[in-house]
Amino acid sequence: MKHTQTQQGEWVRLVESAVRIKQLAPWQWMNEDDVFGITHPETGEIGFISVMGALGQHVAVAVYLGSPAFAKFIALQHAPPDVLDEYPELLLEIPQLQASFEDRDNLEDWDRQLLRSLNLKFRGRKAWPRFQSFRPGFMPWRLEPDEIRFLALALEQLEQVAPRAHEDRSFLQGEDTSPFFLRACHTKEEKIGEWEDRYVRIPPPEFPPVPLAWDPRDVKKLKRTVSQGDIIELDFFQYPGTIGKKGERPQAGYILLALHAQSNLIFGVETLQATESIERMWGQIPGLLLHRLAGPGMRPKEIHVQSQLLVNVLQTAFKELGTRIVLKPSLKKLRAAKREMFAFFQKGPPPFRG
Repeated sequence: MKHTQTQQGEWVRLVESAVRIKQLAPWQWMNEDDVFGITHPETGEIGFISVMGALGQHVAVAVYLGSPAFAKFIALQHAPPDVLDEYPELLLEIPQLQASFEDRDNLEDWDRQLLRSLNLKFRGRKAWPRFQSFRPGFMPWRLEPDEIRFLALALEQLEQVAPRAHEDRSFLQGEDTSPFFLRACHTKEEKIGEWEDRYVRIPPPEFPPVPLAWDPRDVKKLKRTVSQGDIIELDFFQYPGTIGKKGERPQAGYILLALHAQSNLIFGVETLQATESIERMWGQIPGLLLHRLAGPGMRPKEIHVQSQLLVNVLQTAFKELGTRIVLKPSLKKLRAAKREMFAFFQKGPPPFRG
């Protein structure tokens, strides 16, 4: 792995920061929800820093990028415990940077090459630093130059904040529960490079819109069809494999799985990927399902789903048909079909066709 001299220095700074954090071990007294923010000195974007490892499993520091990412993190914190078991991709879809501490066997080749290029060696379990970038619709990947700098800054600020949290965690909330603790870099020339404490109110997140798309001809055809009371169970989840060429950031593939509830037969399987954005991919879901239904002329009475995402993207498209979109806590038949599909994939995922 070759780096410019500047990048080499930035990697050294990041790795040294990570080593100091490992020695400090803030996960011994900080929980995932002891979050504070830092502002990016150049862009003003807020990174929300969370420390993982209190339970002794995944030892890491995450920097959630922007208030929408932070809102998704908070939503996962309050989600039922089985949600992440069923949809682990929800964590991967939060834009974030992460420094984790792994066993050597868990590193990718490029992780080892990086540490080798810096003449660094580590020993022991959960001793090897690993740095990853998470983007919606993609698999975790190595950091880009601007991400290296921001993650190093985040770890350096954690190094300042964690000992204070050890003494008194309440300072992270300030005088009441609304203001949010933030570390910001001075922009005034005489104090440039200095960091200060601030207590701010985080504005409501602005999520990108989901552009819903379907063929009106499919709706027109189904409106002429008499409903026979069919119920469709539907799920949308990440494919257990990756898409892309070697050396490029791998994309995640997704599956839209439909089951005819009365017959317990698979009604349809569609594969998708976030070619342009994850929101545009979500927007394709109603069109794919309507087209699949229009083929045999099936106008379902209800569509049962177990995620709010599917409720949101389907309701408008199926309103004209009088089809109810019903949110269920668990769809046992569909989950059984999904388990069978994953068991098949474990033998070797077939080529993904988007």
